[in-house]
Amino acid sequence: MKQIIITLLVVILSIVGYNQYRTYKRFHSPGIDYVVNTEVDLNYHNESFLKNYFLSIEDLNAFVRIQWNVYDLDVRNPEQDNDDTKTAFINYSKKLATIKFYESRLIQAAQLKQKGLKNKDIVFFEENGYKVINYNDYLKDQKIKEMYYQDPDKFSLKIGDTNSFVFEIQKKLIKKGFDIPTDGIFKEITLKALIEFQEKNKLYSNGKIDTITLDYLFR
Repeated sequence: MKQIIITLLVVILSIVGYNQYRTYKRFHSPGIDYVVNTEVDLNYHNESFLKNYFLSIEDLNAFVRIQWNVYDLDVRNPEQDNDDTKTAFINYSKKLATIKFYESRLIQAAQLKQKGLKNKDIVFFEENGYKVINYNDYLKDQKIKEMYYQDPDKFSLKIGDTNSFVFEIQKKLIKKGFDIPTDGIFKEITLKALIEFQEKNKLYSNGKIDTITLDYLFR
């Protein structure tokens, strides 16, 4: 009988010890803390934004540990279903969403830099709502602008002009809502659309391309 009791005690202690060990490992393992994503741009142009990213990670990790140490609640994967648990989980989700918001922009910046862009280019992308997938379009737009800057008189456009520059301007006007052909020929219909575009944007409406009009078209 004594041996049976000892055996039962050993089994019970083993079970309790194993459960305690699992709990300890769960909250003392390298995977408990949310860590900085290795794909983010650590030389991001906005230092305050980058700092807020790090602070949001610290805030999340502190919240997880407090919920565990004070309330015995694993907020990452709660097993209970009461109001307090739901509230804690919602707060956890909000904090995690904040981190993901910061990460998405920082990862995009890193991806763009891998393609050769600098911080000033990243600012331009963000101000215009561009994404990494827009990179090729961005390069194309830059080339079109360079084409104009090299010879603005040639590309100011007049009736009868036929070239790739006219074709690109027509595509930009179509994106702005104008129903015109994309034939690369600067005809009356394209001229009228350009004048209307200039009028809508309170620009000098002479139907010619200038630096300001070109800038507004490419926004």
